[in-house]
Amino acid sequence: MKNILIKSALVLGLGLGLAACQDALDIEPQQGIDLATAFNTPQKIGAAVVGCYAQLDNSSLYGTDLILVPELMAGDGYITWRGSFQNYAQLANHIQNSRISNALEIWRAAYANINQTNLVLANLRVVSDSAQRQQFRGEMHFIRAAMYFELVRLYGQQYQPGGGNSQLGVPLNLSANNTISQADTKLPRATVEQVYTQVIADLQAAMQSLPALNVTRASSYSAEALLARVYLQQGNYAAARAAANDVITKSGASLAGTLAAVFANRNSAESLFEVQQNDQNNAGTANSGLATFFAGYSPTGDQGILYGRSDVEVDSSFAALYGPPTGSDVRGTDYLPILQTKKLIYLSDGNNRAGQLRTIKWRTYGQNIPLIRLAEMYLIRAECDIRAGQSGDADLNLVRQRSGAAPLTGATISAVLLERQLELAFEGTRLYDLKRTNGTVAAADPVNNTPAINANDPIEVLPIPYQEVNNNPNLQQNPGY
Repeated sequence: MKNILIKSALVLGLGLGLAACQDALDIEPQQGIDLATAFNTPQKIGAAVVGCYAQLDNSSLYGTDLILVPELMAGDGYITWRGSFQNYAQLANHIQNSRISNALEIWRAAYANINQTNLVLANLRVVSDSAQRQQFRGEMHFIRAAMYFELVRLYGQQYQPGGGNSQLGVPLNLSANNTISQADTKLPRATVEQVYTQVIADLQAAMQSLPALNVTRASSYSAEALLARVYLQQGNYAAARAAANDVITKSGASLAGTLAAVFANRNSAESLFEVQQNDQNNAGTANSGLATFFAGYSPTGDQGILYGRSDVEVDSSFAALYGPPTGSDVRGTDYLPILQTKKLIYLSDGNNRAGQLRTIKWRTYGQNIPLIRLAEMYLIRAECDIRAGQSGDADLNLVRQRSGAAPLTGATISAVLLERQLELAFEGTRLYDLKRTNGTVAAADPVNNTPAINANDPIEVLPIPYQEVNNNPNLQQNPGY
């Protein structure tokens, strides 16, 4: 199992939340590894580093929820939840409460991985090879930054450009938890400003330590690309543009021939960072995984095609934004089944939800999960140029024409924001784009007398898990919960 490599840091339950329970019935695992010896050789440090990567495909992290949850929270007119799991239905309908299971499991998994990075960083002195030590350091800063960036966007209100950003974010823990008492430290929530400052510091440190090229692990350009995304979320367009431009011009990455190829193949020339999965180790088990929820088609022969749960339907109104079925944009749909379609949105022919639209991006359990792509860097540079009064047409059209979409002239901010929705659909970005542009998640419904929901409404922020709030008096709950 992929989790074997991280057991050494978690044998005492450390990192499963910042306020670990000290129940009288808690018993130390009989197969536990003493933390005094868990990180005392370079080989053990290396195994712990690999464990941090392996944990990224946890179903509560990028394996499912860090992509699916924000998509559902911004799914109106985009995707519809058709499944039987009520937690996802509540998120899609904007009615979740403080006991929503996803809020707890994301929190626990992210902080477990953060603690693992802290443990590695605290024990790097045992790695005698300076180049290896430097790479391990950079990788831990990169993963820790990614985890805190996801946490602050899900559990905190949107960063406001030019403001003090004193709104509450998430607790910052930069020290390794080696004992139960350390794990039970009751930290308060840091401000959104403080969390973003730490994320940026970690990514800048990662850029200095990581190699320029590392196909299956993080590189300096993986860190800089994520930094461009962070700056864009802050509304720091000059810094976002500079970082994206550096990645475009220096990383050696190039757009794949087709968007489909990025998801059908592993570690394409376009990918700046992917979560590595395979048919044996992936999140697609026990009713989890991106393909499990998104895919919906019948198995045929030995073509590696599977039954998905068909829980996520692509709304026809969103598919229409790519143009008519006969149009040239292959990111859209021709309303054909997966084995016949020439496009990226297909007509499901599997199980009891046949006839609904699905995305081909997530189609097999063992596929890699592309988290950062060069196309996003072009779109960031285009948006920043347009906001600065310059033309973004060239970058925008590189992305569009790759998929057969007609080129644009004199593109506006609205055009580039729409292009982000079309290109990055089903990849977990939609909610955060709506937050930073103060967009609408759900239109008003006069029939049911419900008002429109803004992306920065309190319901579009996850609750601090009620177990954590109950155990830690220093944790303040988010409004509305």
